[in-house]
Amino acid sequence: MTKPTLSTVAAKKPRETAGSSAFAAFDFQVNVSMARILELHEHGKEFVAVFDHHDDLVVLVEEGEGPELSFYQIKSSGELTWTAKRLARRSPKGELPKSIVGKAYYNVAQFGPEIRRASILSNRPLSATLAAAKNVGLHDGELSVADLCSADQEALMRSLEADFPGAFDKSHAHLLTFERVPFDLESYRATVIGKIVTMLENLDPEFAACSSPFYAALLAAAGACTGNKTKSATVEELSARVALSRDDISKMIVRVQARARNVVEWWSVVEADFVAEGKRSLQIQRIKNRCLSYASARRAGERAAAELSIAIKAAIGKTDVGNMDSALVAAEALKAHGLAEPSSESYDLQSAMIVELMESMK
Repeated sequence: MTKPTLSTVAAKKPRETAGSSAFAAFDFQVNVSMARILELHEHGKEFVAVFDHHDDLVVLVEEGEGPELSFYQIKSSGELTWTAKRLARRSPKGELPKSIVGKAYYNVAQFGPEIRRASILSNRPLSATLAAAKNVGLHDGELSVADLCSADQEALMRSLEADFPGAFDKSHAHLLTFERVPFDLESYRATVIGKIVTMLENLDPEFAACSSPFYAALLAAAGACTGNKTKSATVEELSARVALSRDDISKMIVRVQARARNVVEWWSVVEADFVAEGKRSLQIQRIKNRCLSYASARRAGERAAAELSIAIKAAIGKTDVGNMDSALVAAEALKAHGLAEPSSESYDLQSAMIVELMESMK
């Protein structure tokens, strides 16, 4: 009998996939939540976002005369569309509320009708008839239950009355909303990274290089906020354990703005100076290689590179490099401070000074 291999494993259907499906749904939820707070930040809103606590996402936005509190239930679906009947469908097991729309209304029942919305977000649109329309249509934008035709409303109301016996108030229907978010189930991570690329490029085209680490940092921060259902004694405790705010996103952006650019990002500027001096392409490439070698040695903690870095930075601090026309002119000026040529075979003093000078310019 042939020994099983990894190909054998790949060829057979797994017995249980609920775990991976649950993880994919949770990952979608976190990424949609991240995209929503990035949009709020982009629009200049002051907000605090609470993850996976009272609902998948709860957002408090300081708006106008007072704060607005929104609750979001995030649903990923492989089916083509949502319908009022599907949102009203009730599970035969479990505690009340048993329907998707009922779980959204729970936030209205618990927090009162002064909330801004209790919304269902999904990757698929809602197939429904609007109150002012005659035919069924697919709807991407945010719609409230009050916007729907009487037949669609009735299906939802019956389910809500069953989920909240004697406690459902029809006048709150406008608070229940549905919104499609344009996130494909196969590429939602790429969509969020794309939003981050655009946001950072709008600040400075060079910041786009930080998009992947920014995404990883934001995902880690959001992940750290999820799964904690402990009741908080104070607002400060709630914010520290399960929330991110505009200030948190701004601090991440400040770290991007303060980062030192790498050799690849700024090399074209230095290369232009060498070309103007009459250097040939092979000469310029050798200098670039030495710059890369110095940056690598310093990053690896090589003692000689670390000591040279300290000496060059001290010289930069004593020299008015800000008023000089190029890194090459500034490098010549730094030599006046007695900097010694390193013994390394892979980089020289000129390449080290160029790296330190270019990185000193935020």
